[in-house]
Amino acid sequence: MIEKIKKLSFGYEKSFYWEKPSEGTSALALGELVSISESGKGRFAAIEKKIKTLREGFISNWDETGIDQIPLFVGGMKFTPENHTEIWENYSDANWFVPKVLIYSRGNEKVVVTNFLLSNEVSKDRLVNEFELRMTHIFSPKEAAPQSACPRVAAVTGNTPKDKKKWMESVKKAIATIESGELQKIVLSRQIELKLTEEPNVYSLLGHLKENYPECYLFSFHSGKSTFFGASPEKLIKVNGEYIEADALAGSAPRGKDENEDRQFEEGLLKSDKDILEHNTVINYLQELFKEYSTEVSFEASPRIKKLKNIQHLWTPVKVRLSSSHRIFAIMEGLHPTPAVCGVPQADAMNVIKKMEDYHRGMYAGIVGWFNFKKEGEFAVAIRSALLKGRKLYAFAGGGIVEGSDPAAEYKETELKLKPILALFDNENKS
Repeated sequence: MIEKIKKLSFGYEKSFYWEKPSEGTSALALGELVSISESGKGRFAAIEKKIKTLREGFISNWDETGIDQIPLFVGGMKFTPENHTEIWENYSDANWFVPKVLIYSRGNEKVVVTNFLLSNEVSKDRLVNEFELRMTHIFSPKEAAPQSACPRVAAVTGNTPKDKKKWMESVKKAIATIESGELQKIVLSRQIELKLTEEPNVYSLLGHLKENYPECYLFSFHSGKSTFFGASPEKLIKVNGEYIEADALAGSAPRGKDENEDRQFEEGLLKSDKDILEHNTVINYLQELFKEYSTEVSFEASPRIKKLKNIQHLWTPVKVRLSSSHRIFAIMEGLHPTPAVCGVPQADAMNVIKKMEDYHRGMYAGIVGWFNFKKEGEFAVAIRSALLKGRKLYAFAGGGIVEGSDPAAEYKETELKLKPILALFDNENKS
């Protein structure tokens, strides 16, 4: 399937791939028909307004497939509205688009969705010709130029002992801020840059991520000369009519070398005051937020463990039944960024992050996913992710800082979280 995706994506200025291997669903969006690119603090409200104007603006077989939960709009949003920086030049603060073609798969069901703009200036013959061109591309795709499936790392920036010391000093300052009572929690992240010997094919990288992290959301968002991709373990929100699902995912421990050690790490995580505090901060935030929309908010009293290949997390699924009709982006505006990637109080944590982090997060820790006109949508927190620009790759990871945090342990946690990306390259972190 990955080989087919490589061919199908060739030649498109914009494309988006989304897969949940554990559920057998995937969606490949090709080409941009209509876009919603909003910037600034009012981006959520602006998106809702734009969606209303687009509903009658195009024709599609999207609503004729007989299958629910099919994407129409795909894309993502940055962590926060920000000034455009060079590495994120191909992404605005909000990046959603209706693709020209969407190939959707769920188990044995496969659907090709085609979308067309309505216009008095476009004749039926032109629409037919465009349709034939799209189908030709799908069933007889052109060969892309060969790219390396697994290039080597030529140089690394941002991962020296000096960088480590600087980041740990920031963590110490954050702990002092928490102990002073100004914050309850803050998430500090770091960025490293890899210079590669060749430009990799991102879908080959996704294939490796799929093999190693089938429990995660796999995503790839190609725009211009950039591709943002990753394997996120964290659901931000899933909407299905009047029902909502969300994840509280905070508190981490490594995986063990064997079953016995792995169980010891798990038990230690479940008993860790620091990690329980970090996790409960997220649960309390979600509970308070969803009270605004529902009287039915349910979650288990004790967290579960979500085990990934190299790390395990405290995890509590949250389920909500909406008490009345609400707009998806209005809910997400209240939800994002959660304490799992920002902190508490949100605004204060955001200000500290801007002062302490020496780079712009961009799409990292932002939102990726899809939605449609049926009040259906699914969005992941864009973590365990990287930005690919030619032969440069930028990888990101963060850690939740609360009272009792240890700077050295927090740094080690970021190393664990970087590993899914770094392990893709044959001479970097292969252990």
